[in-house]
Amino acid sequence: MDPADAEPTPALPEDPLANVPELHTYLTADPAERTAALKLVADSIAQMRQTANNSLIFHPLNLALFVGVLAVIIRYMINAGHEPFIVGTTCTGLLCIELVLIRFLTQDYLLAAEEINWAWLGDADMIVTKFGDEVIGTVVVEWVSGEARGKRKKAWKGEIKAWTVRLRYRRKGVGRALLEEAVKESRKKGAEGIEFQEGHANSKRVLPVFYSGKFDKGDRKAREKLQDLLGSSPTKTRRKRGSSG
Repeated sequence: MDPADAEPTPALPEDPLANVPELHTYLTADPAERTAALKLVADSIAQMRQTANNSLIFHPLNLALFVGVLAVIIRYMINAGHEPFIVGTTCTGLLCIELVLIRFLTQDYLLAAEEINWAWLGDADMIVTKFGDEVIGTVVVEWVSGEARGKRKKAWKGEIKAWTVRLRYRRKGVGRALLEEAVKESRKKGAEGIEFQEGHANSKRVLPVFYSGKFDKGDRKAREKLQDLLGSSPTKTRRKRGSSG
């Protein structure tokens, strides 16, 4: 058979991950990376405002109340002989007023985001995850003195001041990897433990508890995930006793 008549060998499928940069998670002291991570924390707090807005808009009680008020106003205006255009314009105006009020009630998230700066960071460590050249996640850990050990020294512990992942990379294991690295750092430093700080950056609440269910659920899951990692993480190697002498 003429080689020219042979069927061409099908090309091997290209690896879809061939040009995808690897994820790298590590403790950083690079000023540019720390600046990007700091901005990421501030952005995550500002994004909480949208979640709070949705909680107010779509909460069943609020929806029922707003629809009920609209129904009463529409019925009154129709019975009073108002034109349909006027009725529609009035309803649109009421909706705009509601949205403006909601944005006013959640504006403290923007103020909280503006407080995330170098003074807030202090001397805390920053662990980042990079996707190529982009910082897509960070965990901020502050090391503080714990309970006294006898009369000689104090135990150290880590407190997480912030933990966030860029929105489009969430639910892909990036956040867990950051917490794992934070646990490793606590072991390296000989810390007695690591936990989320009370009042950490993403614990901001500006609405009544009634509307904070989604935030509280996320915070609870984060703490549970950290405890799970602490439980599964190998304990630090005990030092061998030296000979007396």
